[in-house]
Amino acid sequence: MTTPWIVPRMWEDETVAVLASGPSMTQALADSVKQHRRICARRSVRFAPKADMLVTLDGPSDAEFWPEAKGFSGICVIGYECDEADAMYVNLPHERVTLGEGHEIEIRNNGLAAIRIAAMAGAGKILLLGFDRGRYETRESNAAIGFRGLEEGLDALIAELRARGIEIERVDSVGD
Repeated sequence: MTTPWIVPRMWEDETVAVLASGPSMTQALADSVKQHRRICARRSVRFAPKADMLVTLDGPSDAEFWPEAKGFSGICVIGYECDEADAMYVNLPHERVTLGEGHEIEIRNNGLAAIRIAAMAGAGKILLLGFDRGRYETRESNAAIGFRGLEEGLDALIAELRARGIEIERVDSVGD
């Protein structure tokens, strides 16, 4: 059963690494930040099963992924209330994204949610690993369902957090 949760400022001024599951994510990369707090965005949990937190907006409804997360011992956060998961529910809004042509959309993404939660937890610095530019817009499966806006959403979120004084460092992004 999920428990409604307001993220406490438990990592005040700490460095928090957010691990996404882009092609650049490797075991060596995940291990390179294990001295810091770590939040896994969904499938990256396979690289850091002992991380501090796992964020998966889909939760147990994703039968392919959920068994990977079953043994996770850190804080598990999912994006909706349900009876099937022993996890914290954080009511995160969709990210508002302005696309190049000025069209606004709203998106939900595990990586963006994990970054937002790191900021809510008080992180003074957030390291981004496995956030590969263009990955979502170019994947056939995402193109088929019309998923767009991750790059713009990530850029907007980084700008927002930097304006609030949070340092953001992209550790491994492809193409940067």
